[in-house]
Amino acid sequence: MILIPIAIFLVLTAMALLQSAWAFGMLWPGIDQQSLAHTVAWDVNITQLPPFPITFGVAIAIFAAGVCALWGAHLINLPLPNWVQKTSIIVLTFIFTIRGIVTYLPNGPFANAVEPFKTLDATFYAPLILAIGAGYAYIWYSN
Repeated sequence: MILIPIAIFLVLTAMALLQSAWAFGMLWPGIDQQSLAHTVAWDVNITQLPPFPITFGVAIAIFAAGVCALWGAHLINLPLPNWVQKTSIIVLTFIFTIRGIVTYLPNGPFANAVEPFKTLDATFYAPLILAIGAGYAYIWYSN
């Protein structure tokens, strides 16, 4: 089913574009640096997003993860060995699945997260991340 890797690619591309916009100074969905940080990051001590190179680097990594979904499903070809393709899908399956699960651990890293991140994470972010992890697992299983 080619819809799953395409959906993963589209969602992660949208997330990468949003991350890029933050790197270039956009504050939405916040109204200032601190409200943005508390909406998208869990630590109360974070008062602004990291500097441009880090924030933009994360955007590139998110986009690359989306490309890997297409590559893992053989919808595109990349000039890399087959073992890199398989390994990237396995690693992304675990990264997304573990990240989604830790949200719901009572003593996990997000147990004392700042609001509104804590509620948004439990309600929207983590379920989406778990769905992406399941999508990567499907790609892994399909190959």
